[in-house]
Amino acid sequence: MAFVEMEHEIKKHDFRSPKKFGKEQLRTVESLHEGFARNVTSYLTTLTRFFCEVQVASVSKMRYSEYVSSLDELMIMANYELVPLDESMSEVSMIVNLQPSIGFFLVDKLLGGHGEDVSFHREFTEIEMAVFDHFLSKLSRQIEISWAKYLEVETTLKSIETNPKVAQVFAGEDVVVIVEFKTKFGSVESQFTACLPSVELESLMEKFTPRFVRSFKRHDEAKEEVQKNAILKSLKHADVTMSVILDQIELDLHDVLQLEVNDIIPLSKKFDSHVVVTVDDTPWFEAQLGETKTRKAVKIEKSMDKERE
Repeated sequence: MAFVEMEHEIKKHDFRSPKKFGKEQLRTVESLHEGFARNVTSYLTTLTRFFCEVQVASVSKMRYSEYVSSLDELMIMANYELVPLDESMSEVSMIVNLQPSIGFFLVDKLLGGHGEDVSFHREFTEIEMAVFDHFLSKLSRQIEISWAKYLEVETTLKSIETNPKVAQVFAGEDVVVIVEFKTKFGSVESQFTACLPSVELESLMEKFTPRFVRSFKRHDEAKEEVQKNAILKSLKHADVTMSVILDQIELDLHDVLQLEVNDIIPLSKKFDSHVVVTVDDTPWFEAQLGETKTRKAVKIEKSMDKERE
C-alpha cells in the first residue's frame, strides 16, 4: 500500500488587521448607506436645483493607514461624531472625504453658476471653506435620518480638513469600514467615501433594530419610490427655459452685420412642417406651428424621448 502525502492549502492571516466583519454585517452597512445615498441625492437636488445622483459603489475593510495612503493630498475631509441617544452606548467617529470637484461644483451652483467647469487643481479659498462648512453641517442631518431606522443618533460636525494625510483621526493600525459612493451632477462625475472604525461600529450594530436588519431588502422598492417622488416634487418648482427652433441656417458674419429691422430671412422649412421645442436647450417635443386667437402658437405633436436618452 503506497503512502500518499496530503497537501493542505495554507491561508494567510494578518494578525495586525483581523477581519471584524462578516458578510451579513457588511450587507447591513451597505443597506444603511444606500439609504444615506438616496437622502443625499434628494438633498443635493433640492439644494442646487439641479439633478444629482449618489449611489453606493462598494463596501470594504482595510487598515486606516492603507485608506489614508489611497487618498489625494487635497480633499474635503469632514469629521463627524455620532452620539447614540442611548447613554449606555459609546459615540463613534465618522469621516467623509469628498473629491475637490464635488466642492467646486457646490460652490459654483450655490453662488449662482452653472456647475459645469469644476476641474480646478488649487487650494480652497476662505469663502469656499465657509460654503463647505455650511453644506457639511447640514449634511449631518442626512446622516441622522439614515441611521434613525437602525439606531437613534445625534450627529455633530467636529472639524473640516483639506489634507487627510495630515489629520490622523484613527490609529494607523485600526481596521476601518470604507463605503465608496459614486456621484453624478449633470456631466460632472466624481466620488466620495465614508470611513468608520470597525470595532466601534460592530458594537453599535449589536443594538441595531433587528426587524430592519433582517428585512431591509423587502423595503427597498417602497423607499426608492418615496425618494423618487420627493425629488420630482422638488423639481416641479424649478425654473426652465422653453423655446421653439423654427430653423437653423448659416450666414456670413458680413451678412449678419448688415441685417436691419424688417429684413426678411428665408427659411428652408415649409410653413406646415414640424418644429422642435427645447427645454433648457434640450430637444423635448415636436410641434406644429399655428395660431390661437391673435397670437402665434405651437401645438405639441409628440415627445422626443429617444433624442433625450
